[in-house]
Amino acid sequence: MTDQGVYAALNRDKAAIKEGVRAHWEAEPCESRAGRGASTRKGFFRAIDAYRYEKSPFIGGFAKFEQSRGQKVLEVGLGSGSDFVRFARNGALLWGVDLTEASVKLINERLAMDGLKADVRVGDVEALDFGDEFFDIVYSYGAINLTPDTPAAVHELYRVLKRGGVARIMIFHVGGLAWYYQWILFGLLKGHPGRSLREIAFYHNESIGTKLYSRSEARELFAPFRSVSIHTVVDSGDTLDIQLSDRYRKVWLIRNIQKFAPVLRAARPCIPSRFGSTMLIEAVK
Repeated sequence: MTDQGVYAALNRDKAAIKEGVRAHWEAEPCESRAGRGASTRKGFFRAIDAYRYEKSPFIGGFAKFEQSRGQKVLEVGLGSGSDFVRFARNGALLWGVDLTEASVKLINERLAMDGLKADVRVGDVEALDFGDEFFDIVYSYGAINLTPDTPAAVHELYRVLKRGGVARIMIFHVGGLAWYYQWILFGLLKGHPGRSLREIAFYHNESIGTKLYSRSEARELFAPFRSVSIHTVVDSGDTLDIQLSDRYRKVWLIRNIQKFAPVLRAARPCIPSRFGSTMLIEAVK
C-alpha cells in the first residue's frame, strides 16, 4: 500500500487521532521530562535545553536562529520551548502556535522569565489563523507529521509564508533505525512480523498518529515550493540514546535493549545518514 493509502486507512477518524495527539502532549510537553528533578524553574528549563541540544546538536545549524533577527518567524509545535526561546533571544519578530494549552503556558513562562515578548497561542496547523504571505520564516520540528492531514499542514505553511520566504521543517524519515527497533518490539516479538514500520510508528511512537516519510514522499509534500533541500540525519533515537517516556520505562525488554546505547552512540558518526530517522527540509517559496 502506498504512503497515502496507509495513512488514509489509519486516519479514518481524524478528529479522534488529533484529540489523541493533543491529549498526549497536553499531559507531557515534548522533552519536559528532561527537566524533572530540577530544584528551580530556571534549572528545569536549563535541563530541557541541555538535553535537546546534546542529543540533537545539529538543530542550531538547521534552524539558523542567528539569521532570524528582525524577521517575522512562525514556529508550529512548540514543545517545551527550547527553539522558540532561541529565536526570541536572537531578535526574531515571533509567533508560536501549539495544539496544547500546556506548551503555550510553558512558553509564556519562559518568555516572562527572560523578559522577552512573542505572540503565543493555541492553534491548529491545518487551519492557521494568519493572513496570506505574512511570515519570512516558518519553522516546525517534528509536529506536522503528527497532525492527521499533513498535506493540509504544508499547504497552510506555504500560504502564510512570503514569496522568497523559507520553511524549515523536520519530519520523520521512514528509513531510520529507530523504526526498526520498534518493529522488533511491536511486530516481530509480538508475532506480527508483517506489520509495517509505518503502522507501528503510528501507534507506538510517543503519541498516536506519528507518520513516516521517504525522501521522495517529502519532495511530493513540498512540491509547491520553488526549491527544496532534504537531508536525513542519524539522531539520538537511532542510537537508543534517549530518555524513555513513562509509557516505556517500565518495559523490561526496552530497558535492556537500551543498554546497547553506548555502543551505538560511539558508532553514530559512522552510521550512514540514510539510516537516520530525522529528515530536515528547507524549502523556499
